[in-house]
Amino acid sequence: MIDEMKAGTKTYILRIVKTVGILLTVVLSLVMIYAAYCGTTHPDDSKIAPLAVLAFPFLLAIEVAVGLAWLIVRMWRCSLIVWVSMLISWPSVSVVCPLNMFPHTYTPKEDSTKFKVLTFNVENFKLAYYTDKEKERREGEATARYSLEQDADVVLLQEASLSADFNELPFMDALKKVYPYRDHGYHDQVILSKHPYQPVVDDSIKNGFASPDNPLNSYHFYCRAFDVLVPGHKVRFFNVHLHSLSLSHNDKKFYMDLTNLKTQGETAQAKKAGKSLVSKINSAFREHAKETALIRQVINQSDANVIVCGDFNDVPLSYAYRTVMGNDLTDAWVKCGFGPTTTYNNNRLFFKIDHVMYRGDMEAVEIHRHKAGASDHYPLVTTFVWKR
Repeated sequence: MIDEMKAGTKTYILRIVKTVGILLTVVLSLVMIYAAYCGTTHPDDSKIAPLAVLAFPFLLAIEVAVGLAWLIVRMWRCSLIVWVSMLISWPSVSVVCPLNMFPHTYTPKEDSTKFKVLTFNVENFKLAYYTDKEKERREGEATARYSLEQDADVVLLQEASLSADFNELPFMDALKKVYPYRDHGYHDQVILSKHPYQPVVDDSIKNGFASPDNPLNSYHFYCRAFDVLVPGHKVRFFNVHLHSLSLSHNDKKFYMDLTNLKTQGETAQAKKAGKSLVSKINSAFREHAKETALIRQVINQSDANVIVCGDFNDVPLSYAYRTVMGNDLTDAWVKCGFGPTTTYNNNRLFFKIDHVMYRGDMEAVEIHRHKAGASDHYPLVTTFVWKR
């Protein structure tokens, strides 16, 4: 009798656990589906949508883990909830986690005409970051050395300070020799090119961005365009740096404490810091919406061959990302990258906020994210071939 009661109690508990597990799986799946598509919502219309977009890669990882857990305990129908939600979210899943497993095989023609593009937020080559000038020089040189080693045809740098101190550093001479065509640009938006180019100064777009009198041009937002004469073709390059999140030391500390589960016992302070962080994220994403609308206008006015790259300070699937992509651009990472990745590496803010997009007669066949240099960003190196 006692054994039967114990068995009945155990069965009852297992049913409760299973029911709760199914309900949590359903809720998680619905939240993930919402996060997968809420990037279509303008940041002015929702404060939740931008945060959900940020959370999508993490929700996806949890969803996969839950699906595998149901399979391990042989709850096939429960696991089906997860895989159906993944299928519904697949257009977004494939952006965050592309599965291009096979390397491109170059034809002789492609091998002779391919060209490489490097985009890199170099964090001012770490100049003026340290009181130790020798350390400053070493880290700056490490970033510059990496840029040289890639042997890219076109290098687009963000936050590339060109102060007097910078120009006196030894590695500048090497960069100038390899890249005879270069522009220090407006507010540290730098292009280094092996091929001739012309800055885009057409009257119809010059006030769109990268002009000192443009009210949208703040310390945080710059975008410059260049028509580069890659042998046999003209390609319009956009060097992008969208508005920074402008996180303070306290914001970053709160986030670090949150990831360390150290906010307990400091409820009022944590709540205040959390509100500040959320407010700044939403504010930045609203600015991104304005900025990318301008960039999109210029893309629409441009000829066929376009490459847009740089530091978007925004993630895949976001409203800003979707605005620039439109219906005609391709994300190089989605086209030929493999798996999820990050391009920001500081304060545990592990997000992919640097992007390479393109359209036209070329096609991205290789893209690599390297852990290189001394910046708080990782560089992206993309190889293109001509389709015709």
